[in-house]
Amino acid sequence: MFKYYELVLKGLDEVTLVYELESHRPAQVWAGLINSISPKDLRPSLNPWQNFNKNVIGKKVYLLNNLIDDLNVWLPENNKINGQWDVNDHQGSANRLHIHFPEQEKNETNPVHIKQLSLYNDTIHELEELTLRPKEERPHLLFCTEGDNRVSLELDDYKHFKASHHFGDLRLHYCHVGRHPFELYSSGDTNCPLDQIIPQYEISPYHTCRFYDNKYMEHWHRSRFRQFYEVSTIKRVMNINDPRLGFGYIHLGKLIGNYNKQTLVNTIRNCYNVVNWRTY
Repeated sequence: MFKYYELVLKGLDEVTLVYELESHRPAQVWAGLINSISPKDLRPSLNPWQNFNKNVIGKKVYLLNNLIDDLNVWLPENNKINGQWDVNDHQGSANRLHIHFPEQEKNETNPVHIKQLSLYNDTIHELEELTLRPKEERPHLLFCTEGDNRVSLELDDYKHFKASHHFGDLRLHYCHVGRHPFELYSSGDTNCPLDQIIPQYEISPYHTCRFYDNKYMEHWHRSRFRQFYEVSTIKRVMNINDPRLGFGYIHLGKLIGNYNKQTLVNTIRNCYNVVNWRTY
């Protein structure tokens, strides 16, 4: 059984983070998957340091709008991206622009186009996270890898999905092309196309390390989701009582050791390389 996950980061500072892993099946499967790859397998279009610096919003908007122009050069006429990121409606922009990624990605074969689409998707999600609560710092590390290291979730695994989290939590991340119920709920996206609503059904090496507290309790999220579900297109895809909705993320482990929260966040902020990870 795997008991610990160790992550080494380096930049202006260096830090080793050690997590105590859960003993349940999804955590143990994930631990085996992450040990089969290394940081060099991280997706190059995605910045793992998420929401550590809100001063990059303008730069990211500029990047995304230029990328939209580049994509529209080759996108079919009926799939052109209409409009760019609206700084006066961040969440509406994310919901509107994200639709184009699953639409085009499922049939695209050109490696250059696939790379552009991946950057387009990652930039939208980064901007969405940066602008979701502009006055709150919500720093976390997000690791998405390339490759097909996947294991199907079993029905009993779904009881481990949780919407709330705490500082120091290690969580399994969503790994499919589409939007899952918790993402739709968080973004207020009630009109997502039905074929793009994809609840999580696999375990992959994807994971997040959270360095902020979710101020809302689990029962608060569940209650709000029931209200959202009634006006959302999710209702046309799955029954709200089906555990396979996978509302939230699976908790994999907890950061251990003595640390000051703000000091740790500042240290991680000053790192920019993922040196190594391992489970043992």
